[in-house]
Amino acid sequence: MTSNRQQLSVREGTAPAVAQEGVPASLEPALRAWIWETVNLETEQAERIMRRLDLELPDSYWQRYQQELEKAEAEQARLDEQWEKARVAAEEKAKAKTPNSLTASIPTYVARQMAPELANPYAEYLADGTDTTVLWDVVDDLLYTFCIGPLPPGTTAYAMFKKRGAVKRTKKVTDSLTVLLEDSRSVYEVSPDQRGLQRRVDVVLDEAVDRAGQAADAAGYPQARLHLEKARRKLFERRPDPSGAYVEVILAVEAVACPMFLPNEQLPTLGKVLGRLRAETGKYEYALTTKQGTPGSIESVVAMIGSIWEGHSDRHAGGPLSDPVSRQAAMTAFTIATALVTIFSSGAVRRL
Repeated sequence: MTSNRQQLSVREGTAPAVAQEGVPASLEPALRAWIWETVNLETEQAERIMRRLDLELPDSYWQRYQQELEKAEAEQARLDEQWEKARVAAEEKAKAKTPNSLTASIPTYVARQMAPELANPYAEYLADGTDTTVLWDVVDDLLYTFCIGPLPPGTTAYAMFKKRGAVKRTKKVTDSLTVLLEDSRSVYEVSPDQRGLQRRVDVVLDEAVDRAGQAADAAGYPQARLHLEKARRKLFERRPDPSGAYVEVILAVEAVACPMFLPNEQLPTLGKVLGRLRAETGKYEYALTTKQGTPGSIESVVAMIGSIWEGHSDRHAGGPLSDPVSRQAAMTAFTIATALVTIFSSGAVRRL
């Protein structure tokens, strides 16, 4: 059973509710144990994971493995010699007891003892030797390697039966990791597709995005929902892409606003929508009423559009005002865009 319950000091306001960015000392041993258990599901994947992460196996690990391999081979030779002697002795004993030629020809079974299996050096290094700065990358890649996404609605019983092993393994891997992430209040969580990590999405924001997507679909603007979902992924993936997310934010609002306010424009943009609404503010009304009970002005909506359009600081390169988009700026624009898609899709802005 997992829980997002906050500490007493956080609930009482004497300590901030801060998510853990790195790997705290209290989590590291358990996280490395999870990596070891997971990579040993298929140890042959360990070397491929290291190649993808550009990790190199230290000579000390390989030399130790070679030494242990020699010892294991010598031990196996000793065990095989004992096994052969025991097998011959058992056959001779059986012949002495049953002189009948037919039964005497039946071989006598003697169990062969095997030397302990060696640990894969690449798996050992991933779990025990990697620096803490790359542990989250290792975890992220293990999820990608060993997990599958949730089966879609309507999956046939036969398809579910064929996938049962992969589904069971995915649940085992993700359930145990989720406990570690929640207990340590990590900034990361298992992504919805179960094949990687993502930054935790605020529940309220997540619900607002879903509602905006539903409103856009209902109003006939499905592209707005798709762009919002892309922006969300780029903002909350393991390595956020604020610049890419900001582009999707603009596209999400354009997908609703351009056909609504510029239906005959051949090359509509959010900037042109902004210019049109600024010039024709008095021709539209807003669902929020004034103190007098009359329909409100769309000035606040226009200001929201202007803030995300003019705040796109890296839209054009090479200029003195060009500046990389920060994650905070992209998050703010994403929140505003979510509200704008909902406002426009629900008909809260109307032409007089």
